[in-house]
Amino acid sequence: MKKLFAFLAVLAIISVLAEVTPNILTAATKEVPPATTQSLDKRPYWPTKEWRVSSPEKQDMDVSILDQITGYVQDYKLDVDSVIVVRHGYIVYEKYFREPWSKDKVHNIFSCTKSVMGSLVGIAVQQGKIKSLNDKMVDYFPNRTIQNLDERKKSITLLNLMTMKGGFDWAEWVYPYSDPRNPWIQALRSDDTIQFVLDTQMATEPGTVWAYNGGYSQLFSAIVTNRAMNTMEFAKKNLFNPLGITEYIWSKDRQGIYDAGGGLLLTPRDMAKYGYLILNKGLWEGKQIIPAEFVAESVKTQTIFNFNSGYGYESWWTVPLDGYYFAAGIKGQRIYVMEKQDMVIVTTGNVPEDKQTETKMRKIADYAVSACKQ
Repeated sequence: MKKLFAFLAVLAIISVLAEVTPNILTAATKEVPPATTQSLDKRPYWPTKEWRVSSPEKQDMDVSILDQITGYVQDYKLDVDSVIVVRHGYIVYEKYFREPWSKDKVHNIFSCTKSVMGSLVGIAVQQGKIKSLNDKMVDYFPNRTIQNLDERKKSITLLNLMTMKGGFDWAEWVYPYSDPRNPWIQALRSDDTIQFVLDTQMATEPGTVWAYNGGYSQLFSAIVTNRAMNTMEFAKKNLFNPLGITEYIWSKDRQGIYDAGGGLLLTPRDMAKYGYLILNKGLWEGKQIIPAEFVAESVKTQTIFNFNSGYGYESWWTVPLDGYYFAAGIKGQRIYVMEKQDMVIVTTGNVPEDKQTETKMRKIADYAVSACKQ
């Protein structure tokens, strides 16, 4: 059984890494300085109220290379809805490729929701709502009668859930999300999503085998709800309000727990704000919104897939040799964070999921990186 699930996990990894691996703005809303190396506490401004726009040249980028994003999306007829490139805190490229998408319209970010949920857990730990990621999962559900409760399940830690190594018998990537056999879809359609997840049989020792599981994210949503307040209110108070994010929709499961597996809708510009917060190690306007150490662990390679791909916490994927990481959701939702280039790239879309999806999306990021002169 262990070998079977290890094999299934590898298949899932290969699949996502093979598939995962707007009008161009010509005038700035106000004069901006040329690109410089900026320390995190000396940003020229913070985009809490709104993003400022700059010409690519002022941020030391080659506009002719950056403009190739438009041609690439259109020539290959990619179902991309929007692309935003932020460098040194300024939007240098923003395009919405089709109706009804615009800078003011929220878009389903799918599994990028998991990354946001992970950050909320980091905040909850900072506030003492959650004692430690080393705590046992079962201790956070004392009023639940959990089925299949063997010693392995009793030993699952919150960190195991965060890194997708809980050990559950959960083949989420074996079946497409349109297939009723998909366990995450089964969980959402059940009378009690949390109970469905907790009752799942074990397949491997916790902490040993990586297997993608939206149910783990939903457990975190329930934990935050039980220990603090409902997930959306917690996000509004501790994350959205500080970043100036006011437009969002967050769906719930049948029990009223906010869907942390993929239920959040944000505008592309607000996706970029979240990415910018991560780029700045959780710092925003002089305040540490997310603990810096937690951010570092979130985007560090916790699981190695191959020589240049890995996984951190909650849908943060890593590309170690190229020095960047990204949050990923199905159908082309991406938040790329390029530390070396001081850049955030956001894509939204309805890109069909196949073995080339991530290759196609990453090409957009490659154009932005290539446009950087230094």
